[in-house]
Amino acid sequence: MDADFQDIRIVDLDLSKTTWSRVHETLRIMFLKLDREPPDNDWLRLFFEERETRIVARRRGLWIEDGYISFDSLPNEVEAIHLPDIRRSLDYANREYRKLVAQKAVQRAGQQREIADERSELVALRERVRAALAGKPPPAATAEPAPIAVPMAATAAVPAKPAEPVASATAEPAADIANEFDARRESLKQRFRLALNHQDQELKRGND
Repeated sequence: MDADFQDIRIVDLDLSKTTWSRVHETLRIMFLKLDREPPDNDWLRLFFEERETRIVARRRGLWIEDGYISFDSLPNEVEAIHLPDIRRSLDYANREYRKLVAQKAVQRAGQQREIADERSELVALRERVRAALAGKPPPAATAEPAPIAVPMAATAAVPAKPAEPVASATAEPAADIANEFDARRESLKQRFRLALNHQDQELKRGND
């Protein structure tokens, strides 16, 4: 398919090729000369596709070959009937073929990108396989981002948390000793009072 396609045009009625028609003795096969041959079968398909959408009286056989459009016609029908009819199909084929060329170009570009991507993947795979066979670590796919350095000024500006007061290690044991001493002293006082009371009672009994 020609990426630089230019419209196919009718450039002449070639009388030197005019011949008798096999359809009827009054008919002739007329030859319209094209500026060049159609590019491929897609253009021909579009040309005949358009013709099949319309019914035109006095149409007979029509062929496209060797850079000519040939058709059965009476000489006086060429200008009034067949030339406008053929040019309409010609314009349609040119217009739709340009669209088809553009679509094929987009498809080719996509295929080329896919081929390039696959090639890159295969090259990377080959490098990993070679590294594995050589006992080397495979190349890193992507580099990790470097850590962000924090300026010293920023860290110095943060105030330090004040230290919590630490209780004295001897405070609690000293309090326990004092409490125990007071308790023992009270116990001795009570025992002494009981002893005195008991002694007084014994003296009173002796006097009686």
